[in-house]
Amino acid sequence: MERYDVAVIGAGPAGSMAAKKAAKAGAQVVIFEEHPRAGWPVQCAGLLGVRAVEESHLPPGSFLIRPLRGAKVVSPGGHQLAFKAPETKAWVVDRRIFDRALLAEAARAGAEVMMASPVTDLTRSGGRTVLAVGRGPDRRKVEAGVVISAEGAGARIARRAGIGPQREILSSAQAELPIDFDDPDMVEVFLGRDVAPGFFGWAIPASEGVARVGLCCRNNACTYLKRLLKSPPIRSRIRGGPLHLAVGGLPLGPPASTVADGFIAVGDAAGQVKPTSGGGIYPGLVSAKIAGEVAAAAACEGDGSAARLSEYERRWRAALGREIRLGMIVHRLRAGMSDSEMDDLVRHLAGREDLLKIIEEVGDIDRPSRAIRNVGLQMGSSGLRMMGTVLRIFLRGDL
Repeated sequence: MERYDVAVIGAGPAGSMAAKKAAKAGAQVVIFEEHPRAGWPVQCAGLLGVRAVEESHLPPGSFLIRPLRGAKVVSPGGHQLAFKAPETKAWVVDRRIFDRALLAEAARAGAEVMMASPVTDLTRSGGRTVLAVGRGPDRRKVEAGVVISAEGAGARIARRAGIGPQREILSSAQAELPIDFDDPDMVEVFLGRDVAPGFFGWAIPASEGVARVGLCCRNNACTYLKRLLKSPPIRSRIRGGPLHLAVGGLPLGPPASTVADGFIAVGDAAGQVKPTSGGGIYPGLVSAKIAGEVAAAAACEGDGSAARLSEYERRWRAALGREIRLGMIVHRLRAGMSDSEMDDLVRHLAGREDLLKIIEEVGDIDRPSRAIRNVGLQMGSSGLRMMGTVLRIFLRGDL
């Protein structure tokens, strides 16, 4: 039987970063990826905040497609709110190139990479974890001191290990197609229960003349995407048929614990996703670095117990817990708002230059709490009215 200190399930950004950190810490590491190549299928909008790009530790390269400096938000009734910073706030990236570059870094650090190698089961034996890898005649068993699940939203092996599910998983769909943009430096966001109940839709300028139009919602994302593509804000600007379609699930809200005996969950598998924007790369990379370090140390000590691995739990929650908790509150508030309440909010913000300036100066899609706090403090009497809206949503049972 093959034996490793640390086995990582999934060669996405979080899996590759965890493997890289574990290997650099001196552990013998293997990555199992079910697909034949990294970065495919694409299940991400491909919009990364500046912090996320920095956390990747990758030098600027061909995975960076376009910088973005602002956003235009369209309410259900057509009211618009636009803000644009003087500096880059986010990057549109090619996830295929990005993921492969991160995986190459893990391999250079010493991690062994096994592509087209799905992990299908696990058992615990003698304080170590045994994974069943592959299917049919290629099925084999691999033993590891600590297993890191970077499986994504489904996280079937993490569930088998005893780690609970994320609080909710939204449905997502995105099409890449030729479309005109008034300002290619800005992403467009579409609100409304008829657009994307429970979340929002978007149009992200990508390569020249091409955009990624998509949405997340409670369910049936493909149905809502078809509707969005036929809506007035999009339909008249389309210049050709879809070039690519991506569908998937967006997990929100971490489980009560992200560790079990011999096991750590990271990234989407652990619900480490920003509830405000749905982005998972930044929190996934931050958590993966901690996961790799803790897993390597625990495996080399010969102690893969949940008690030993709880160091990972403490550290990632200290780094990200507050942002995710606030994000879940904002997400639930937005999901509980009626279309008319969304109209009122967008209309109010659009008429306040002081609030727009705050968003432009301190807005950060990877850590939005500062902008949310500062805007809230400056809203004055209108802020009290918004608190009344929050109270009504609470009483309706939507929060």
